[in-house]
Amino acid sequence: MKILIADDHPLYRMALCGLLEQLDENANIIDCNDFTELREEMYKDGPKPDLVILDIKMPGPKFDDVLTGLKKDFPDIPVVIVSASEELPDMSNALKLGADGYIPKSSSREILLSAIRLVLSGGKYIPSQAFTLSTSSPEKTKKTTPQPSSGKATSGTDSLTRRQRNVLDLMAQGRSNREIAEALNLAESTVKVHITAIFRTLGVSNRTQAVLQAKELV
Repeated sequence: MKILIADDHPLYRMALCGLLEQLDENANIIDCNDFTELREEMYKDGPKPDLVILDIKMPGPKFDDVLTGLKKDFPDIPVVIVSASEELPDMSNALKLGADGYIPKSSSREILLSAIRLVLSGGKYIPSQAFTLSTSSPEKTKKTTPQPSSGKATSGTDSLTRRQRNVLDLMAQGRSNREIAEALNLAESTVKVHITAIFRTLGVSNRTQAVLQAKELV
């Protein structure tokens, strides 16, 4: 698994790198000082990251331009914002521009890792603070449950991400996890994460059921 981090605070980058190693003992974590380094790394030749993590306020190009560009040029790569800001406008703006998750730096390590695993499995993470801050009346408070979006499917393969559909197509061809990883230029552990998400989304428990279910829904 390859992860790209962009944050202009060296100590936080170091701590985050150590924490992310818990996701995969073979994780290749690359850290950048600012948006300019991030862009340079993203457009290099070679395998692209499975996940991009970035802060909002850093030197270089504007955050909005960087995120918009990433989602346009690399739509299959999830982008998670990890920021000290817990302001609703910042959260809303990042998610509106296509971020797959927004994690306040005040979050515990357990929440951060769980949120990133959720995003890697195809879901979106919205912090509970966003629900609390968006509440404007007591009545709305009663109706709102502060939970992250699970990314759970509502209608078969339509709810799968593009990368998950690619994985499912190769599963239908009888490819092994290793062959799928090689075909899509992914780590085998990342393929396993996608397959788990596919099973959950389609409501099945094995590869055969997933393929049959997908054929029925196409």
